[in-house]
Amino acid sequence: MTASPLDVLVIGEAIVDFVPLHRGPLRETEGFELHSGGAPANVAIGVSRLGGRAGLVSAVGDDEFGAFLLGALAREAVDTRSVHRVEGARTALCFITLDRHGERSFLHRGGDPILRLAPEHIDPAAVAGARVVKFSGGPLRSDSSAAAVERLLAGCSGLIACDPGDFKGAWAAADVVGGRLDRALGRCHVVKCSAPEALDLTGVSDPLAAARRLVERGVELAVVTLGPEGAVYARARDSGHVPAPAVEVVDTTGAGDAFMAALLLCIARDEIRPAAMGNERLQSHLERACAVGAGAVTRRGAIAGLPPRAGYRAGT
Repeated sequence: MTASPLDVLVIGEAIVDFVPLHRGPLRETEGFELHSGGAPANVAIGVSRLGGRAGLVSAVGDDEFGAFLLGALAREAVDTRSVHRVEGARTALCFITLDRHGERSFLHRGGDPILRLAPEHIDPAAVAGARVVKFSGGPLRSDSSAAAVERLLAGCSGLIACDPGDFKGAWAAADVVGGRLDRALGRCHVVKCSAPEALDLTGVSDPLAAARRLVERGVELAVVTLGPEGAVYARARDSGHVPAPAVEVVDTTGAGDAFMAALLLCIARDEIRPAAMGNERLQSHLERACAVGAGAVTRRGAIAGLPPRAGYRAGT
């Protein structure tokens, strides 16, 4: 990993996204664009695009799709030295469908190499220097990758953040993942989730009440994103709502990841724990995150709507 401390170190999936050229049913598409994807990889790229130092702990297959992902991440200046290439494994693929409003649905194919991530793939020096370590529910699905997450969190001297993902809707191991998430939440300084994910985590349908429930379970700052309506947040001493700017929606893929990248970079650079941050400052960070998340939906693909990193040239 890099000698300089990372602003954000992310653990989780890197996936190849097949993004359709046009909206409509998958059977009617006329072609796809290949993009790097997977929420954790998107967050790492987002941090880098926004000027931060980001690293990714992940696993890909030893196939051409794995090589594609490593190249895409390297071009985005994401530190990939903790991305493990699993011999004989197939890289995870995701075929995306966009409806007439730009809302997406996913069809997953290929392998699932993240489940073969192991504790020995974690670089303790990189973890110790990271200002923020962020994990999701994906690598909690196997004993091996869950142990890797545990080693990452145990070695973290900075802040711990979580974006659980749609663990109940997508995975057969929902009960196992839910239990592991529940035990980890009390260690988190920041948790961000969508309204449906907040319902899965807390059993509470009202987003703000769900955020408060997460705070009761030990989270310093809980944020629930609401798409075009912005986000609500809660801490032990306050709560509120932040609106999102109105934009023309092309593809909602990656909006939450862009939001998370912006929020975590703001918090990492601030060097003030979320619980101690003034409300005006926190609101400013959340407004920035909403603006970045809104920008992400204006282009096809999870990261195309993010501002290009200084010096970045696509395809180089």
